[in-house]
Amino acid sequence: MNNLFNLNNLNNLLYAVGYFGDTISFFIICMLIFNNFKFVIFYVIFFIINMYFNNYLTNLIKQKNPSHPIKFLESETYSKKRYGMPSFHSQNMFFSIGYSFFILNNFIWKLVLLLIGFAVIYERYVFRDHTMEQLLYGAILGLIIGYIFYFIVKMIKYKF
Repeated sequence: MNNLFNLNNLNNLLYAVGYFGDTISFFIICMLIFNNFKFVIFYVIFFIINMYFNNYLTNLIKQKNPSHPIKFLESETYSKKRYGMPSFHSQNMFFSIGYSFFILNNFIWKLVLLLIGFAVIYERYVFRDHTMEQLLYGAILGLIIGYIFYFIVKMIKYKF
């Protein structure tokens, strides 16, 4: 009989949370800050801008990802031109953390988001999608961008 709490199942859960972490956190944050429309709408807009900015940076820097990545999902495909500096998933995840930490008052949700962030870094590293350097630069850049965008939104005086 399969035990729900055996190490294999927990590892798979950790990998799944890491693989989908930036998407999971996006919906969690939208749900948690839903009552503050100004911060929600700009979070969505800046999340998209952050994604395009990451795409611009990876194509500018052109640092290759590690070779021979391990697929988490069988349906995953990889292009021959795999650039990974900074990590897309790490930057998005930590953008969300940087943006939301000033809005959220609940320590537990902040901790949950941080744990998801570390799961993203762990999964992307274990599956050889990124080097640790690419992941850390993505996380640092994401935090900085999230922090800056939060303060831009905070300065907007328009009432929604």
